[in-house]
Amino acid sequence: MKNAYPKIAGIIFSASLFLVSCTKDEFQPSNEDSLTPFTSKMPLPIATMSSEAPPTLTRRLPEKSMFHDVPFNLASIVEPSKCTLTPLDDVIAASVSSNLDSIGLDWYDLYAEMNFYSTIIDDSEQYFGADGEDTQKVKNITRSLERFWFMPHEIEVRGQHKSTLEDYDKIVDILMFWYELPAQDANAFAYYFTNFVNKESTFLTETPLIAADGFAIALDGLFGQNDLIVIGDGIVDLLEQTGIRRGVIWNGIMAHEWAHQIQFNNQDKWYPNGAADNAPEATRTTELEADFFTGYYVTHKKGGTQNWRRTQQFLELFFNIGDCSFTSDGHHGTPLQRMEAARKGYLLARNMQRKGLVLNANQVHKRFLNKLDKILGEEPLRDIPSTDEEIEDEFQLDVQPDALQ
Repeated sequence: MKNAYPKIAGIIFSASLFLVSCTKDEFQPSNEDSLTPFTSKMPLPIATMSSEAPPTLTRRLPEKSMFHDVPFNLASIVEPSKCTLTPLDDVIAASVSSNLDSIGLDWYDLYAEMNFYSTIIDDSEQYFGADGEDTQKVKNITRSLERFWFMPHEIEVRGQHKSTLEDYDKIVDILMFWYELPAQDANAFAYYFTNFVNKESTFLTETPLIAADGFAIALDGLFGQNDLIVIGDGIVDLLEQTGIRRGVIWNGIMAHEWAHQIQFNNQDKWYPNGAADNAPEATRTTELEADFFTGYYVTHKKGGTQNWRRTQQFLELFFNIGDCSFTSDGHHGTPLQRMEAARKGYLLARNMQRKGLVLNANQVHKRFLNKLDKILGEEPLRDIPSTDEEIEDEFQLDVQPDALQ
């Protein structure tokens, strides 16, 4: 896992330079150094604290354990292509430029890192949405995903909230567990954060980016935890501002992260030598596959059962979270590629349910590989077919499902 949290140090205030890029997601880290998360150097906040060197993150997460899908990075150079900025980029730029202050700029890295790691050991009762308004929705989607992919009680879904970084006791717990600070120092930092930093910086207490993570992690019992999916209030709120319905957002993001857990379960079989011979292409392949799986699930009558109107918004969701970081190890695919991968999954579901079939994960995986070249192609995105004949023509079945097992 490389730098498994958002970085925003060096932000340029010009909103036009902001891009959204899921650049911190790796399927196969290339070396030991890549497993070390960015280590925040915390300046000593008050004179009474220890004069020792600033603490650094000491605990580590396992290799090949994570897909981290929505960190935000500044990108000033975009390779010429059909890639483009999206409505989500505009929403994020407006959010940042509205109240970014110097204190927020100084402390954002550490706050984002702490909130990221806090979710991994959070054993409190989970809720979703800042006020719990999405809790029942998430429970319903979780049960549906468990049934559809035959994965009961395998994955725990957790929420991420801005309020964590305003909770004195939670900050102490984070600093003592992850940074292994003595209780005295952890309490001193928590006091400084809650009584000085949070009061002086409106950005840190208000920005949705502090709680905008979306990731899947296979802990395999580490810290006594099940495999996890974490989704922050912030990413849902930001995407909602682009005009996408909240229920569509939850369905799409949860199904995407669930697909990553399926990939973890099948990694040795599906990608024994990696998804590609270079990191950007490997990450793009696995991310587009998760989009494809999501399109299949949310459309199928035994899955998310989304109608055409919601499917249109679902495709817009994946267009919004594409990125143009072509040479980044965490490149997820361009907006058009992500939208097309989801669209192909949608068409597969329409075709299968018309034939009365439900494919298993291995069958869906093989169908994705058959369509990958077309997903990456240069042809303009076409409209969704509406008739059975158009769907059959778009997604012809050259072999029977059983032959793909």
